[in-house]
Amino acid sequence: MRISEDKMAHLATRVVNRLWDDDLIDFKMTEGRLMQEIRAILAEDLKIEDEISNEAIARIESYKRDIPYGSDEWKILYDRFFEEIATRRGYTF
Repeated sequence: MRISEDKMAHLATRVVNRLWDDDLIDFKMTEGRLMQEIRAILAEDLKIEDEISNEAIARIESYKRDIPYGSDEWKILYDRFFEEIATRRGYTF
């Protein structure tokens, strides 16, 4: 996970406030419960993204020759593998 629990809580609060301010939803649960659910969704999404990232990195590391981390070639391969894996899993970003 690339962001802290505090940051996720902050994002969840902003989402709930925006939904409420723009009158986009009617709450069928408490505001606290809604924020908790949004935090859980954010955490799950970040977990999936981390799994995809780890799989992309593993594919790069499986090459017989060394591809230096952060090099242009590494970034190109990472982006391509990440997109391929995400598409295969049905993950859209």
